[in-house]
Amino acid sequence: MERFEKTLTYFIVMIVFFYAMPIIVIAIAGNMGEEQSAALGSIYNMIPALDLCCGLVVGFFYGRNNGSDWLVALEAGVAFIPCVYIFFNTTAWIYVILIALATMLGIAIGKVFGDRFGRR
Repeated sequence: MERFEKTLTYFIVMIVFFYAMPIIVIAIAGNMGEEQSAALGSIYNMIPALDLCCGLVVGFFYGRNNGSDWLVALEAGVAFIPCVYIFFNTTAWIYVILIALATMLGIAIGKVFGDRFGRR
């Protein structure tokens, strides 16, 4: 249980980011005309790439502060699964794996950074 408690803050940050970005874009698009809404659609298509970046950054900070733990990457993938059904279609399943891998990469880089320059 202690292991999950260390990762809980990072898990909440990922959940907020994964769900807030599409909700904000959909809310903005709902109040616009058709032309502006179409332009906003291209931003909506970039959201999975931003989620990958979020996983990388959150993994980096976890690795820098706490060392390595594969549980964070698993949590990142699990947090994104409902997004596939709520905001995207089934072709977004690949992002579950990619986000978990990006988080693992961030953890590895953060662990090296934390070992080299000291943990906080």
